[in-house]
Amino acid sequence: MLKFDARQNHILHLSWLAFFFSFVAWFNMAPFNTTLIRTVGLSQEQINVLMLCNVSLTIPARILIGILVDHFGARKVFSYLLIFSAGVCFYFASGESFEDFLIARLLMGIVGAGFVVGIKMISEWFPPEKMGLAQGIYAGWGNFGAAAAVFTLPIIASFFPEEIGWRYAVGFSGILCAIWGIVYFIFAKELSEKSNTFRTGFEHNIEVTTKKDIFLQILFLIPIYGAMATLVWKLSGHTLHLLSSTTFKILITGILILYIFNVRQTVRSNLLKLDEQISPEKKYEFKQIIILSMVYALAFGSQLAVISMFPQFLESTFELSVAAAGMVGSSFAFMNLISRPAGGWISDLIEKKRVLILFVISSMIGYIIMSQINSSWPLWRVLLSAFGCSIFLQAGTGACFAAVPLIRKDLTGKLAGLAGAYGNVGAVMFLTVLSFTGPEKFFIIAAFYAAIVLIALVFISPFNNLHKSFQKN
Repeated sequence: MLKFDARQNHILHLSWLAFFFSFVAWFNMAPFNTTLIRTVGLSQEQINVLMLCNVSLTIPARILIGILVDHFGARKVFSYLLIFSAGVCFYFASGESFEDFLIARLLMGIVGAGFVVGIKMISEWFPPEKMGLAQGIYAGWGNFGAAAAVFTLPIIASFFPEEIGWRYAVGFSGILCAIWGIVYFIFAKELSEKSNTFRTGFEHNIEVTTKKDIFLQILFLIPIYGAMATLVWKLSGHTLHLLSSTTFKILITGILILYIFNVRQTVRSNLLKLDEQISPEKKYEFKQIIILSMVYALAFGSQLAVISMFPQFLESTFELSVAAAGMVGSSFAFMNLISRPAGGWISDLIEKKRVLILFVISSMIGYIIMSQINSSWPLWRVLLSAFGCSIFLQAGTGACFAAVPLIRKDLTGKLAGLAGAYGNVGAVMFLTVLSFTGPEKFFIIAAFYAAIVLIALVFISPFNNLHKSFQKN
């Protein structure tokens, strides 16, 4: 395939399918929002909270998974994560109360961290000149799991009575995850010699090479902890009062303590290393991962939010059935099969900064167009708008993660974890906005954020300075 050798094809297909099944599980609630309202008696506000829970724990999980992958290897981590996701699917499918669904969606957020695992595996098996296309195929075909969930699960559910059909569909996604977790453990292989090269310490921070970058990393951690605090606030005070005032204060204090601990570890670890002689090939600019994380918050975070709400929006706006809304709603993730690999491939051919700017501008225009959708639109026009906007968002994610492994390859897991976490910071941000506004304002705010990202991209450095010590790998 595309000048990849047999071993590379083997790893690529095993990995994107693992990512695909994890995303089927992660988005197995999206097509059933209105079904849960009708059959279980949940309110719209409870559905909004569940959508938020579905992405919140992915934020710390992606950072933790990045550390685990660097330390234990992608094969073990991906396999165990898929088996864990199967258990969560079965728990959600058997849920009876809002509290059951709440716990299940919080745990399912951890499954969304699986993306980081494959980024590490692909970075080991593919050279820099093939990195963009390989990462694009892995992420694009894997991300298609979201569209597959929205498209196929309602069809599976339609063969059963409505009150139990969604449970069978969700349980089926868990079975797929369990099977592929075993397959991945048996057949996936790592390059042991490269695993030793990439071995890093089991710390809760990322190595930087200047004092300015230490300060930037401290600032950049604030939105991550702020997103978790947002979830606690939603559960305790805004509309739903699931947490008492005392519990709210304890959790917020705990999040603050975790942030302070992380800052302390970041400062101590990096100041000690700055006193040592840093080899030229290990020097990099932390602003690179900051700006790429902002891009990913737009390209992936807003995409997560739209996939979570789009079927319900279509069902209520155009009076579609659950299955029809799922089919039309899957249009926003459907083009991942092509557009994300294309974004990575284009970034291999053209200077990555220019490609990122192009995709961000196009995404901004796409959201402006989607903000005009109303019940008078024909469905073909809605589909065209969703296709157009999503193509550029997904291509942007491919271009983004074609660049992440080129910052400093021995930190790929942690840097991918940070960028991936910001994808979910973006999702929390956009879903919180959605809970206060309607879809029209939601799309306009997404376009405004795209304009901010566009300004940030002006300050990113070109990605033409690959670290020579890793080019031979």
